[in-house]
Amino acid sequence: MPRPGRMLSALLAGVGLLAATGVEAATPLIRHFDRATTEALGRAMYEQDRRASIAADFVRDNFDPAAERLVGYITSGAPPHVRVRFIRTTADGYEAALDADFDDLLLPVLKRAEDSRLSTLEQAQIAARLTAARDSSTRCDGRYNTLALPDPDGDGWLVYAIATSIDADTIMVGGHVRYTINAAGDVIQHAEPLASACAEAPRAELERAAATRGSAGLALRSSLATTPLETHVYLSLMYALPLYVVGTDLKMWQVDAGHMQVLRDKPGPATP
Repeated sequence: MPRPGRMLSALLAGVGLLAATGVEAATPLIRHFDRATTEALGRAMYEQDRRASIAADFVRDNFDPAAERLVGYITSGAPPHVRVRFIRTTADGYEAALDADFDDLLLPVLKRAEDSRLSTLEQAQIAARLTAARDSSTRCDGRYNTLALPDPDGDGWLVYAIATSIDADTIMVGGHVRYTINAAGDVIQHAEPLASACAEAPRAELERAAATRGSAGLALRSSLATTPLETHVYLSLMYALPLYVVGTDLKMWQVDAGHMQVLRDKPGPATP
């Protein structure tokens, strides 16, 4: 996690400043998804992350992760019926150790896995997560969570390395990485940083933007796409906070409650 005081180069304070930059629109530099797919990916990231976080707390409260030799987790199912399966390493590879089964969000049933064998798909998912985790450990300051989803355009995986902050007063808005990984989970086909810097934002300034519908506070400036990204949808849901995003064509978007819409064609007053 970038520490407090690191440059906010992915941010610009106030929509007036955004309008006055005069930045030329650029060709998107990353893989592009349509709006519906972007929203769906962001919502799926959020649903996976909050269940995995609850399950991890249950595991720490009831087991010794080191003694269990846990190396990560995988998920299966669809909300509200989701299984978070914690994986251990053995001399022969990976196996299931603990299962947290959700029938509703807050009350998972935690138990030892009845069958430690992993399916081919489960083997591929844990491999994909760990492949992304090894690469992301060299980025920013190496503090990341991983979220794995089926690639909507193929038979492989999208794994998101999400930079995190231990400071409750800041939100990591940069440093996140999207990995396109093959079906077996062992080859990174593309690694795409989803921001141009390992940037963090004061939460109070993002809240001020939310309170003023993007006319004050901080708007997020994306130099990589014309539209918000799935990480913006995820962050908005995670912090229950509308976000205001300006893309390469200088349109301002509002991202809120799992959806995104154009708020203004330009982020500020017209310029000569």
